[in-house]
Amino acid sequence: MNITDILNKFKTTIEAINPIDKKYLVSKGNQNGFEILVPEIAETIKSEINDSSIFDYKVHLGHHFPDMDLIVNGICFGLELKSRNNGSWDTNGNSVFESITDENYQDIFLLFGSKEPGKDHIRVKFDYYWKVTSSINVTHSPRFKINMDAQNSVFKSSQEYYQLRDKTEKEKIAFLQNYLKEHTTGTKWFVPQDTTTESIKPTSLNLLSQNIQNQVKAETLVLFPQDLITSKKANYARAHEFIITNHFYYSSSFRDFFSAGGKWEKNNIEFPQSVGTFHNLRSEIRNILDNSNEEFQKLAYESWNTLELPLNKTSFFDDYCKVIDLIGRVNFYPELQEARIQKLSNLL
Repeated sequence: MNITDILNKFKTTIEAINPIDKKYLVSKGNQNGFEILVPEIAETIKSEINDSSIFDYKVHLGHHFPDMDLIVNGICFGLELKSRNNGSWDTNGNSVFESITDENYQDIFLLFGSKEPGKDHIRVKFDYYWKVTSSINVTHSPRFKINMDAQNSVFKSSQEYYQLRDKTEKEKIAFLQNYLKEHTTGTKWFVPQDTTTESIKPTSLNLLSQNIQNQVKAETLVLFPQDLITSKKANYARAHEFIITNHFYYSSSFRDFFSAGGKWEKNNIEFPQSVGTFHNLRSEIRNILDNSNEEFQKLAYESWNTLELPLNKTSFFDDYCKVIDLIGRVNFYPELQEARIQKLSNLL
């Protein structure tokens, strides 16, 4: 019995539980049902094998990468746990530095559980951790993006990943800087090595492809619609901060980036260009509303709280429509009536 056999046991045992207790589907803040379930499954597998020289495990408490040790035939493997509750197979991963462990693991694997939409059932995939690191994204520090279906990895091979673990802190930073600098259309991040190190400058939004520009606009229109879709002077401060912090993109004129063109016309009635941008990006916005993760949704609800609008948080899409319709009533009621548009969300 090898590590692949053990990981397949995790997969088949979890997927055989149908329906699964809802406590294992919870994913709120530090409460994660999948991280409770997997150690219980490990104990079941250990009992079935009934020989700790063949299989044993250890759960790490607190802030530790990876989440568990799996000891198979006396060899220690790391197991990191990730989950989603919307059926998707991608998520934000660990901090890059956290994920480059100095501990002596033969290999590190990622076990990913994804709840089937509309069902109390979890599907499971697993793979080598290095293989599913599809890119590096920026939050407050560089983080791996995890995609279980990734065709390409940050690393060319397992050897490259494990060599990185043995590098000095300066060498690890240099690797990250080179990776981020080469991927000029993606997120970049600056870590100072010393005063002679050339800084990696933020990317101008105007230099990015139209698809990326549209995605960035759509994200901010979901997060901060009350700032951007208005009959008054728009407030770009929060959108600007989000774009810089999360993508390291900038624009010399955020006003032009969001509202170039001045006016937008619908049924012979003029609206601010921001309404037209909202309408033109409706497919991107709907995709975000349907597929965003909990971290993004939490940020959106925190932003929308300033409107003091009762939201039930059972449907991200429905709640966004409520926010948009309130914005429409406050800012564009006469124009919507003249244009025979019942509510602003009809443009979505």
